[in-house]
Amino acid sequence: MNCVLTWGLGALVATGMAGPPAVAESAHQPAVGAAVEGTPPATSAAESAETGVLVALIKDIAGDYKHFISKETAGWLGLGGAAAAITHAADSSIGDWTQEHSTTLPGGAEYGSQWLHIPVAIVWWVTASAAGSARHADTGRDLLRAQISVVSWTYAIKLTTQRTRPNGDPHSFPSGHASTSFATAMVLQEHYGWKVGLPAFLAATYTGVSRIYANQHWASDVVFGAAVGMASGRTVTIHLRDSTVALGPLVVPGGGGVLVNVLRKP
Repeated sequence: MNCVLTWGLGALVATGMAGPPAVAESAHQPAVGAAVEGTPPATSAAESAETGVLVALIKDIAGDYKHFISKETAGWLGLGGAAAAITHAADSSIGDWTQEHSTTLPGGAEYGSQWLHIPVAIVWWVTASAAGSARHADTGRDLLRAQISVVSWTYAIKLTTQRTRPNGDPHSFPSGHASTSFATAMVLQEHYGWKVGLPAFLAATYTGVSRIYANQHWASDVVFGAAVGMASGRTVTIHLRDSTVALGPLVVPGGGGVLVNVLRKP
């Protein structure tokens, strides 16, 4: 009975990992707490930097909502919708089978919660910024943006569809745990490639399956939730695919090196 669900999630994950990892080093936004060059007073510099970071984040979040409405998102949701429609035909059978073969899958409910992913993203961003790692700070920032985006779209769909869960509760479609965990997996895949992305996708798949076994969701809820999550993750990392890297010689007193410029397309 689980073959249809496995096919649906497998097709989405394979599509998400098919492309090569994008350039993970991005200079498109300042790190949290980064100093603003040329501002003499230390207090003013810190306040200016924090304000700049917050304004930039708000602008990017607004841009994420705008960019979500795109041909690529339509493709992701179209694929997810088709997979969910196929899986929908077997929802009852899969649900009955999982309840007859009741298995406890611990940790899925906790891992898929936005109350875990949002704080982790914030801590990731702030810690990496404090450590001076622009690459990892950029990842944490994108993880936070992905969660803000995916929670918004997931609940908008939930409130629109009003599907009843297999246990009788409301707001079944799509699965928020699936969308949340798959959004994180896609961001990690885009930044670090399959070595980090694959474990994250496996964790997301485990989370989605655990929600079916817990009688919280139909299988098609999980499949479409995965699609919404991956579309959100792709949307917030568009800057990675819209960036170009230029290498050139760098001459400094007493030696030299390589100058790396990460340029964001207008």
